[in-house]
Amino acid sequence: MATEVKIGLRSLAFAALILLSLMTITGGLTRIIPPGSYERVLTQGVETVIPGSFAYGEPVRTAFWRWYTAPIEVLWGPDAVTVISIIVFMCLIAGSINILNTGGILSYIITSIARRFNEQRYRMEAMIILIFMLFGSILGSMEEVVVLVPLIAALARSMGWDTLTGLGLSLGAIAFGFASAISNPFTVGVAQKVAGVPLFSGAPYRILIGIAIYLVYTTFVIYHSKHTASQPLEKVIPADSASQQENLLMSRAVIWFTTMVSLMVVMIIISSVTPSMSSLVLSLVMIFFLLGGAGSGLISGMPVKELVSSFITGITNVGAGSILILMAASIKHIMASAGIMDTILYRASDMIAASGPYQAVMLLYLLVLILNFFISSGSAKAFLIMPIIAPLADLVGLSRQTAILAFVFGDGFSNILYPTNALLLICLSITGVSYRAWFRWIWKIEAVIFLMTAGFLLLAVSFGY
Repeated sequence: MATEVKIGLRSLAFAALILLSLMTITGGLTRIIPPGSYERVLTQGVETVIPGSFAYGEPVRTAFWRWYTAPIEVLWGPDAVTVISIIVFMCLIAGSINILNTGGILSYIITSIARRFNEQRYRMEAMIILIFMLFGSILGSMEEVVVLVPLIAALARSMGWDTLTGLGLSLGAIAFGFASAISNPFTVGVAQKVAGVPLFSGAPYRILIGIAIYLVYTTFVIYHSKHTASQPLEKVIPADSASQQENLLMSRAVIWFTTMVSLMVVMIIISSVTPSMSSLVLSLVMIFFLLGGAGSGLISGMPVKELVSSFITGITNVGAGSILILMAASIKHIMASAGIMDTILYRASDMIAASGPYQAVMLLYLLVLILNFFISSGSAKAFLIMPIIAPLADLVGLSRQTAILAFVFGDGFSNILYPTNALLLICLSITGVSYRAWFRWIWKIEAVIFLMTAGFLLLAVSFGY
């Protein structure tokens, strides 16, 4: 069962062209929008803006050619550590997956699961989506479960479905769960804390929304898988012709890998309730997955030389994806260097202040959707905009709880739509799916969910959520 992780040249070129265009557009905005900034205060190690402190600054006219050197400048900018960590994360995942693939461990795992759910594969889809959505909705997990995306993609192919189905079962599910948050500590938790709302209050309405989105999204994915299955299931799963000794080694390798993945999941859960560990969880996930891949390869009988070679091959196969990640990060860098991010926020807040509650909630939703294009971190956006938006909500007759719900929706659902999101680029890179193919597929359900969530927001305003 071939599951090689490799970025196609055409996919790379198309994604790079999109990002290059966005870099140019962003650079053009710096010529139009004047710079400005809010004052900021550091409280318990967290930086938040001071409402009403905005002031325009001196124009910053960056040479146009620096728009295109920004991907390199990112490496010594304020986001350098984050960007490098993401690139290393992607490479280690690809290397480890290639070890599992070369050693036959991945095929063994996937074939075993496929046989187990031979007659219940659509029920299996619903279960996988539920698990991933709960991880995002309750624990706020996103980047940490990237390591499972290529495994689910391979499982989907073993069932006769396409890789888009696998991405929908994993990446799409966790992103939609993250957005329809019940107790997501990085969006709901931070936003409620900054806005002065009781922590995780208002959960019943969010649970209702989560159930509705789960049903609609699951229907979408299952419908797609039913209409794109290319082969009958029995023709996809190979016969088991391995010797007893080979099966024993494989079983031991799978046990080791499963143990490492289980420990990784435990670390994700612990980090979600222990804020002091949140900065370490990505590193721990990388370590456990690397140990799982390398250890499984050795246990299955792979020679050390072959294991190292396979690991390096996996890294080189996705190395070009690093270029895309640097280009995506450069868009925020261009805006930050010109000092126009706060200006956009200031002008948007003026529009919200001049509107009624129904208009205000939709403007807030759109504002966060726009900001998410440049700042993918939910907690970073919460600290940036909630100190400004919370008092504005009071002025226009909008409850802070509803304003937070608009923030959560705007932050989450576009995470897997924008090419500036590093998580999306990593997942597409390690599964070999082009951004064009992904966008053609995902925009349909994104449009449906946008209309649904807009309706939920207007309903929330009507009954004073």
